[in-house]
Amino acid sequence: MSREQISKSKRIQEYLRAHPDARNRDVVTALSEFGVTSADVSNAKAMLKRKTIRRRSRAAVVAAVVTPDGTAVQAEETRISLSEIEATIDYVQAVGGLARAQQLLSIVQQIQQM
Repeated sequence: MSREQISKSKRIQEYLRAHPDARNRDVVTALSEFGVTSADVSNAKAMLKRKTIRRRSRAAVVAAVVTPDGTAVQAEETRISLSEIEATIDYVQAVGGLARAQQLLSIVQQIQQM
């Protein structure tokens, strides 16, 4: 095989992306000149399905973030800008370090819960 040839799997994936409702036999018929069998199509569909499931599960993890107090917050609410990071660094330095900043934030959180 030369380096320029596309693998059967890649051809099948490209065909399925272009024709998402295609049945296995339709794909085999369309790609028969490349030696594609129904088993090749089934395997390629299974691999595409696995990739889709992985992407969806990762997206679900990112969609909601659980805060330390156990509440779920939507991902849009958890986006952090560079200016917020810089302000946080300034705050940590101003109060004398990360341990002190955490202690103060814990106190503020307790006051807010009252």
